[in-house]
Amino acid sequence: MNMSCKKINKEDIAYKYLWEMICDEDRKVGDLLPTELEISKQLGLNRLTVSKALAWLKNEGYVSRRAGYGTTIERKPPSSDTRLILVISPWPEWKRSANWYYSRLLYAVHGEALVNGATTVNVAFHATEAKEEDFNRILNLYNAVKCEGVIVIDPYVATHERLNKFLEKIGCPSVWVDSSIKEGDHTHRVDVDNFKAGFDLTENLINDGFKRIAFLSMALTTTARQLRYQGYQAALEAHGIAVDERYVVSPGSDLYVDEAGGECAGIYAARRLDADALFVTDSHMIKGMHAFFNEFPSPQMEKLIRLPIATFDSDDQDRNPMIRYSVVQPIESIGREAVQVFLAEHQATEGIIKKIPAEIKTFSVE
Repeated sequence: MNMSCKKINKEDIAYKYLWEMICDEDRKVGDLLPTELEISKQLGLNRLTVSKALAWLKNEGYVSRRAGYGTTIERKPPSSDTRLILVISPWPEWKRSANWYYSRLLYAVHGEALVNGATTVNVAFHATEAKEEDFNRILNLYNAVKCEGVIVIDPYVATHERLNKFLEKIGCPSVWVDSSIKEGDHTHRVDVDNFKAGFDLTENLINDGFKRIAFLSMALTTTARQLRYQGYQAALEAHGIAVDERYVVSPGSDLYVDEAGGECAGIYAARRLDADALFVTDSHMIKGMHAFFNEFPSPQMEKLIRLPIATFDSDDQDRNPMIRYSVVQPIESIGREAVQVFLAEHQATEGIIKKIPAEIKTFSVE
């Protein structure tokens, strides 16, 4: 796709100008770039526009900025003969707990790429609302260097069809990690085997003697949650237990994890359910359940927060004492496999799908 065929806004002009400046062979790591005022005069743009472009480059790791000193080149882009993987990950959120998952995936992807003689360049993408500048920055990088394709780290991006269509339009092969993206000729996926994880968690609770297992989940809007629910259903049916839809508790819209836990507790109370164990799709929901109990205490809610739990991604240091089983997602393995799929995709005639088995950790209930 040619940049001249596309309407470019002022931030894009500033970004492309600065990117070419960083790529200049005469500039080295540690060199100072011109000031915002100097760049704005050269381009005929205001300083705020230049500042935004510099902020993008800082977020992508190419420059560092220090008050009273200026903007310094932090690292150079790969040369044109370097095998390059463009990695698209969600824009960091203000909650630190929301970033741990894809941060570990990024480290795994970068490390595996280096081992295989490739270089990665990271671009942050707004998760909840795709913005035009997100696509423009991807296009600028894709056109600036020889890029073989992208790896999309997608725990929050979810079903951004716009991004997928955009990558297809510019002819860029993609590997989607932990995503609900649909398969395509140039689209490959690496996911945790969420169906089996959901099945095994539920079966463990059944083997412990529990029959009324409530399924508490964030909104069932992603493939991962849907597969966990299907695994839960399949395990009940395999043991001759009828699936009671009243015990499937999920808010109708996407909420933050803590809020989803509180919403599930409220729905559970309103339905007057009487489970003997819980399947919770995200361990951070448990904090929201306790917050709901503290605000609306009742004997039913007190019983709820004392039920045995099977969940995902429980933190050993901050683990709820009622958790019996927790899926440990093999994040590093997912990242390494994503790179391997990326390196092998040119040999594939159709989309590659890799399912990574997850480990289940057993805890003693206090």
